[in-house]
Amino acid sequence: MGELALWSGVGLLVVLAALGGYALGCSGWPRPRLAAPLALSPEALMADLVADLVADLIRSAAPLDLLPGPAGEPLARCLPTSAGPAGLVCELLDSAKSLELRPGLAVTCVFAPVRQNGRRVNAFETEVVALNSALEPPQVVLRPPLELLAVPRRRHARKRVNDPRFVHVRLWAADAESSRLFFPEATPDIWINAYDGQSDGENAVTDISPGGLAMEVRAALVPPGLEPGSPVVLKCSLFQFKEKQFKPYWYAGLVRGVSAPGEKIRRIAIGFTAVGALDGSAPQGVRWTERIATS
Repeated sequence: MGELALWSGVGLLVVLAALGGYALGCSGWPRPRLAAPLALSPEALMADLVADLVADLIRSAAPLDLLPGPAGEPLARCLPTSAGPAGLVCELLDSAKSLELRPGLAVTCVFAPVRQNGRRVNAFETEVVALNSALEPPQVVLRPPLELLAVPRRRHARKRVNDPRFVHVRLWAADAESSRLFFPEATPDIWINAYDGQSDGENAVTDISPGGLAMEVRAALVPPGLEPGSPVVLKCSLFQFKEKQFKPYWYAGLVRGVSAPGEKIRRIAIGFTAVGALDGSAPQGVRWTERIATS
């Protein structure tokens, strides 16, 4: 009888405990929840996108143009071959240009445009970590990129000048808006194919387009301080075979790139920013019309 009462009491306690648990469950009593998956930060998401893109560039053997800035002239072209903690390893396609690269140099790598995460990208900024010119082909190692960019590229294809005798250029290291020079009569800072007997055929325009040109000039003739971003004024005379004479064109422009000092011949790339027309009533002898700068 006593044992029966004992077990009856235990059973009653179990029922009450169950009812109490149910009541707590229906109330607002805090309950443990499963942890939600952590969302990737914007930085982590961008890192994944960059890694995927770099892998695609390596897999497809896509060439990279190494520029000193978003709008500069390419310093070199290379093929990415591998990527790791040390950086992005690339083979240089033009070993002659490797002299323009050096460790610590900031560059913009431009590639064929692709769609990435819903937007169009074609570049990333990085830095030269190492350069090995003794290898064949030479190699350059770039710091792993952190962000993808969309930079404008030239709209006009440059045409190689096969015979530089038919392109004459006079260049003044001057600002078309503020210079006090009267350009039609002023002595230029650089004279290409002007038959002055001093260039020995070394100075020449190498390629040209409606948006700009590139020239090679003896280092001693490059004006001091001429660098990317410097304003210039040019008179370009192009030979017209039908008329059998040179026709002059006036341009104001900005230097896009200058090859490294110390070389015997230096390459200068220029993008046009304004078109000029001779006007004797203008203070500079040339009237300028602004244009969209495309190189």
